[in-house]
Amino acid sequence: MVSLHNKRMLLSLAKPVALSTAEQMKGLACSNPDDEQLQSNILLCIGQEVMLSTNLWVETGLVNGALGQVREIVYNDGEHPPQLPLFVVVQFQNYTGPPWDHNNPTNIPIPPISRGLQRQMPLKMAWALTIHKSQGLTLQRATIDIGNIDRQGMTFTAISRVRDLTSLRIHPAFTFERYARMQQSPHVTRRKEEEARLKILSDSQSTVRSI
Repeated sequence: MVSLHNKRMLLSLAKPVALSTAEQMKGLACSNPDDEQLQSNILLCIGQEVMLSTNLWVETGLVNGALGQVREIVYNDGEHPPQLPLFVVVQFQNYTGPPWDHNNPTNIPIPPISRGLQRQMPLKMAWALTIHKSQGLTLQRATIDIGNIDRQGMTFTAISRVRDLTSLRIHPAFTFERYARMQQSPHVTRRKEEEARLKILSDSQSTVRSI
């Protein structure tokens, strides 16, 4: 579903799309061309929402999971898709390092990186993300699909990506019957028991202090 939505959004830009094919080490075949950081083939387009898939400069916000938007795709003279770009200029709103372009201080050139047996751009389309990949992110707004299977931890992770409920939309909406079923989950029961235990402990400590 994530891949389908991203491809639909890419088509909606109605702009040229560049295929970037990973370079393999000479004489060696890559047995696992796709991994968590680099993919064998990626699509690039001006205006595209992307996610950085590796840590490049943690202190400035260029970390695995940083979100940005493609502003420019630059190739060496005489090179063109599906060859790797020289670099891709990405605007990262949360970038805090020195400016590469003083007129656009959050625009940063991202070059290909080498990992294992291949060299590729460390970028992924990111109009939509899996809940797993969204862990640790804070989003201004989010539309969340929590699926048809109740996974308490995954649902909490998805909902907690935004700062307040006014920035959250759950689609498709779930029924009251599903909500009631979630309340009977062993995970919810254990959490309520733990919250009750902590409240008793807090009340007892308050009583001791007041004495």
